[in-house]
Amino acid sequence: MILYLLILSIVTYINAAETPIIGILSQEAYLIRNAYPDAHSFIAASYVKILESSGARVLPIWVGQEEDYYERVVNFTNGILFPGGGTYFNETGGYGEAAKQLYELAVKANENGVHYPLWGICLGMQVLMFGVLGKDIRGDCQSKDVALPLEFVSDYQQCRLFSNASSQLLENLKTKNITYNYHRYCLFEKDLKENNILREWRIISTNKDINGTEFVSTMEHTKYPFYGIQYHPEKNPFEFKKPSGIPHCPEAVELAQYLGNFFVNECRGNSHTFPNSDVEEDSLIYNYNPVYSASNTSYEQLYLFTTEDYVKKLL
Repeated sequence: MILYLLILSIVTYINAAETPIIGILSQEAYLIRNAYPDAHSFIAASYVKILESSGARVLPIWVGQEEDYYERVVNFTNGILFPGGGTYFNETGGYGEAAKQLYELAVKANENGVHYPLWGICLGMQVLMFGVLGKDIRGDCQSKDVALPLEFVSDYQQCRLFSNASSQLLENLKTKNITYNYHRYCLFEKDLKENNILREWRIISTNKDINGTEFVSTMEHTKYPFYGIQYHPEKNPFEFKKPSGIPHCPEAVELAQYLGNFFVNECRGNSHTFPNSDVEEDSLIYNYNPVYSASNTSYEQLYLFTTEDYVKKLL
């Protein structure tokens, strides 16, 4: 019996390592409510695709849940993606509150020796700082619908995020317009310093908005596998609505593939798994069909969730 349990645990770990399950936090449907009035929350399909194309499976994470739900999310998954979009951080039961709870649970997991990664994209990078502080330290900036090269800091090669990037990809990042930005808020180095964030986080790159204001565009935690980027790699291969400044050149698609592969591989570093296959199957994104939404939103496809979905699909 002991040998059987040992073999079973090894097989479970191998399966988790090969095909990690990554949670994506949904967000309130403010941006899309005019087009989809029945939607309670949503996830843009491009975030799902960038993870699935790197070998992961996806769990939609509901906002507005109790702490024990978010504890199960972390215990059953191998990492979490906080997506970009447009919502609030200070609304009870919303995106920010859920992200803060998940951030704290991820810190706890890592402190207990579990390699549990987080990845924040655009709004998702900003909410990582909300997870740290419990307050919003963003400032106004204007960088909408523009692709930029990264302006790396002098010691960027010490980072983990681009440690496996080829010299050609790094050169492309430095010289080509392949990081797509669409945001009206930013994180600024002075605010990170004032709030003692840079004792545990390092800035990897910066950029300038249309007014020449410098903002942080890439950062990572110095101890935990937590990563934040202000730009949108998921849009390069998967969002095509026109007119748009989204880059679709091979170099831009390669960047998306690199970052997706990097994060999914990070999530292969722990053996978290669902308690049984039935709960897993009922919880994954495969239970939902994306809708084609390019005609009435800024997204190509959306996963829409209703209040009824929340009641039926609590893991």
